[in-house]
Amino acid sequence: MKAVRRTLLPLLVLAAIFPAAAQQPIDPVDFRPFVDGGHWIVRQPMTYRIGISNATMTVPVGFVTDFASIPQALQSIIRQNGLYLLPAVVHDYLYWKQACTREQADQIFMLAMIENKVADVHRFPIHAAVRAAGGFAWDDNAKERAANLIRILPKDRMTITAATLWPDYRLKLTQDGVVNGPDSDVPAAFCARGSMSITEALETP
Repeated sequence: MKAVRRTLLPLLVLAAIFPAAAQQPIDPVDFRPFVDGGHWIVRQPMTYRIGISNATMTVPVGFVTDFASIPQALQSIIRQNGLYLLPAVVHDYLYWKQACTREQADQIFMLAMIENKVADVHRFPIHAAVRAAGGFAWDDNAKERAANLIRILPKDRMTITAATLWPDYRLKLTQDGVVNGPDSDVPAAFCARGSMSITEALETP
């Protein structure tokens, strides 16, 4: 009996840290890269639902993600690994919209990484780096939104060529008076999950 207890105890501890009920990985969608490889156009709506809740948000078609909400030293890792990729895009959109607080956005990033099965050896350092250095990207996004810069391409502006670079294309769109395409709201109930404990956020309806 004691041997069984010794075997079960580590499993119970792990279950408390990584809830079994939290199995809502983000479905992959199509992306189109700019030639620089550092900017990508989201080509399909990308929805993330947190745990077993009904709290959802959708990254809209046309959103240009550059992973700038992730510290630069980690961006090459994230681009190469699909387990990090989709949570990073969600995080990027949350940093752009700023409907959630920065702290909530970072915690939701952690939740998405858990649900996309990012190993803890990677997840915790990435989250720590975001908490430490993500403020620069947050502030830059606030300035860009205030300046009405393009970040969500309208449907008729999503065709790019091998010669198209995002900074140049963005500048041209601005000069041509093009405005952002339709965005997606980030519900307050979704943001609120970022203020909960991990277990509560993932395991409560």
